[in-house]
Parts: sequence; C-alpha cells; structure tokens
Amino acid sequence: MHEIITLQLGHQANYLGTHFWNTQESYFTYAEDDSPGPVDHNVHFRPGLGVDGGETFTPRVLIYDLKGGFGSMKKINALYEMEQDSDAGIPQGLWDREMTIQREPLVEPIEYQRNLDAGLPPVRLEPTSVRYWSDFNRVFYHPRSSIQLNEYDLNSKIMPFESFGLGRDLFNQLNREHDLLDRDFRLFAEECDQMQGVQIFTSAEDAWGGFAAEYVAALRDEYSKIGIMTWGLQDFEKVTREKQINHTVNLAYTLSNIVPLTSLYIPLGCLQSKLPGYVNLDPALQWHKSALLSVAVETCTLPTRLRNSFGAGRLGNLDDLASLLNVNGGQRIATLSMTVHNPNPNASRLGMPNVSDEEVGLSWDSGGYEFNGMAKRARGVQDQGSHIFARAEVVRGSTDDRAGDVATADASELPGDHQGAVFGRYLTSFTYPVIDSFPSIFSTDHTISVEGATAEEDQRLAVSTRLTTSSQVIPRLKSIKNVVSRVVGVDEREAILNDLGEFIEGFETGWNSGSDDYDD
Repeated sequence: MHEIITLQLGHQANYLGTHFWNTQESYFTYAEDDSPGPVDHNVHFRPGLGVDGGETFTPRVLIYDLKGGFGSMKKINALYEMEQDSDAGIPQGLWDREMTIQREPLVEPIEYQRNLDAGLPPVRLEPTSVRYWSDFNRVFYHPRSSIQLNEYDLNSKIMPFESFGLGRDLFNQLNREHDLLDRDFRLFAEECDQMQGVQIFTSAEDAWGGFAAEYVAALRDEYSKIGIMTWGLQDFEKVTREKQINHTVNLAYTLSNIVPLTSLYIPLGCLQSKLPGYVNLDPALQWHKSALLSVAVETCTLPTRLRNSFGAGRLGNLDDLASLLNVNGGQRIATLSMTVHNPNPNASRLGMPNVSDEEVGLSWDSGGYEFNGMAKRARGVQDQGSHIFARAEVVRGSTDDRAGDVATADASELPGDHQGAVFGRYLTSFTYPVIDSFPSIFSTDHTISVEGATAEEDQRLAVSTRLTTSSQVIPRLKSIKNVVSRVVGVDEREAILNDLGEFIEGFETGWNSGSDDYDD
C-alpha cells in the first residue's frame, strides 16, 4: 500500500478538493456481496474509530482556509461528536461571577446538506444555493483535517489575503508557535505504512502561494525522498491591469520557490475563452469551474489509486509519474489538457473513445492560451520549432482489449517530429461518475447512462487526459520574467529572474530550436 496525503491550501483549492473527495467517496461499495471496486481506498483514506467505537474511513487530507471559509461545516462531525446534556452548567472554576458568552452567528446548512444529515435523498443543487465549498461536500473528515486560520477573514476588504509575502509570513508565524508539520501533518504521515507522496492543491496567484511555498520547503526538509505533486490554481478571468500585474508577480514568487522543491508542478485553471461547445458553465461560479478541473485532476492521477496499479507502470506512482515527465531533469512544469468524449456507438473508436471531440486546455499552453497578446494557436497545431519531451495519457472508457494495462506507445503517435520523447498511456474501461454534487456542465450527449439507472442516478463520462512537458511553456515563463524585470524591487528581482531563467533553460536542454520568437 502506497498512501498519498493531500494538502488543500485556500478557498479555491478547497472547491477543487471537495469535488475530488466526493468522487472518491462515490467509489465505495457497501453491500456485503459486492466485490471490491477497482479503486484502492487505502491510498487516500485512513481507517479509524468514531466516538461510538465504530470503524471510520476518512480522507488523508489537511484542509486550510481563512476565517469564514468553512461555511456550515463543523470541525467535529457526526462520526466523532458526543451527545451533550443541554442543561449542564458551564464550569465556573475560580471565577464565581456570571459569565457572558458571545458566539458568532452560525452559517445555516442548505437543504442539500440537511437532507444528507437526515439520510434523505439529496435535493438538486442549484447554482444560487452553493455559497461555500462545504455546501456540496458529501464526506466526513477527521476533526484534525480542518484547520482554520483566524488571522485573516475570507474576502476581507480591510486586510485581503492577496500578496505572496503575507502567506509566507503567516506560515512562519504559525510555524514558530506550533510547528505546523508536527501539529498537523505528522499524525497522518505516521499512520502510513509506506507513504507514496503528497499532492498539494493551492492557489498560486495570491497569498496562499507564499503559504504553500513555505509548506513545501518544510516538507522537503523533513521528508526529502517523497514525491510532491503541486497543482497551482490560477483564475484566468479578466481583471484590471494592476490586479493582473499583482497576480503575475505572486505567480513568479510561487514558481521560484515551489518548482525547485516539488517533483512536478502543474499550472491549473479554467481558460474561459477556449471552452469547447460541449462544456456549459458559468465562469463566475467556483462550483462550476472547479468541477471541470476536478474531472481532469481525478482522471490523470487515477492509476496512482487503482488496485491493479502494478499494470500502470510508471503512471501508478506520483514520483514515477514525475520522473517520466521530467526527462532531462529540468522539466518540472507540466501542462494538463482533457477531452470528454461523445460515446457515439457508430464512431470509429480504435480502442479509444471518439478522438474527434474537442480538447479542453487547462494550463498555460494547452488549448491555445494567449501569451502577451500573441495569436491563438489552432487546436492540435504545435508552434513551429516546439518540442514535446514527454506525455502521460490516461484514457477512461476505453474498449481496447488492453484496458487495465499500459498500452505500448511511442513518440511516433505525437503530432510533429518529437524524436526521443517519452510517451506513456494507461487504458481503462472505468469511467468517471457524475454524482448529485456535480453541476450539469457537460452536454447530455457526452454522458453515458448506466443500464437500469435513472437519468440523474448514475451518469458517467468517458474522459482522456494528457500531462505534457514541452517547450511551449517557454513563452509563458518569458512573459512572467518580463513582468518581474519591470515591477519587482531590485533586492529580490535577480533571484527570481535567475530561477525563471533556469526553468526556461531546462526546457531548452537537449533541444533548442534556435528561434528567438518568444524573446521579449
């Protein structure tokens, strides 16, 4: 068993994490005669005992959010809370006078959560009813999983938690007082038989980037050999020029501090201008955007939690996956894209779902993201002189006879000339479940109805994802470098520019087009 511990840092990350855990919970089977499913729950869940002595199974996760970010979710949930006598007096101790207790108003749970607590069928979630990530949460967490940071309020206008330095300083302040790894992380780490690694969901353009950078540094000092996969969340919505510059500077600090210490860094965001026709989401709703991202994240990491992970080869372990993508030792930044396939029975599948469906780009270069106003690239067309170093592909809903194993693949299947590229593919018939906490963001002709189930009871998706290391990250890194050179103060500017320069050089090592098309 190779366990994975998850860190969720910030409100945006917790939206993504909630979708992820809801999906993991849906894989559980409870009937005595049911055979074990394909997912090994011990990878992401920890066994324990509830207050009544009954066995529990809760996620191996640490959830950090600001004051007011947890909504109606209680730290002590039904698995661990004890019944208390409401008439019991409050112990006075040495104080023999009356006490006045002031409580902040509680956030009332929405009807969806009330029905879950009562064991009733959940009502349909509407966009207007989802106020916090906890509103659509279906999972019980261990009491020590939830850590509220009371130093800052969520969405505060007076003290916004926005700059990299604030997050860095907050971590160091808390670490001096409590030793965060000892207080929060070590309990989960010591329960693992053989920890596979850590996956981190964090915002990358605000103060959470600074908090994450210090956390990664502490983890690397304490656990030097574990794999660390970091998902850096960015919000690609249009903002003012000043705010965009601040986001870019925060991102530069985040990359400079995290990329050298992490096994793999994946920039992640919902590129609103490049969504294909079969995706229908409200770009103003985190519930919608995080749902789209969660399908890709859950799919591309699926081989790391399957029972037959030995068949996944180098895709079945976080560190091995990072090693596959980091061919020359300098490619620690990978990009992610996803295709949700139309299950047309008349389509020529060739062992895969209908490959003619449009790809969703979820990172810098995937899907034709614009760099400093450069023209959008047509889907599937590589920039002249670009190079793919490695690609890890996971295909769900495959009808290939080799499903469950890594298919033989080589660079000849990649578009263009990419001699020497490493290509791994994992095929499985195991589709993605669309559960009641998931918004209706995909057109109905892209969902698969399970025989004998109602339309809303069990819909599934045939999905394929691609994690790619390629030279197409170079223009984005250079655009960030350009902003840093003009905005950041001289005391820290050189260090960041050197780090960004080393990242760029890493994607030029062993291959260099000799082109200066991306130079500033």
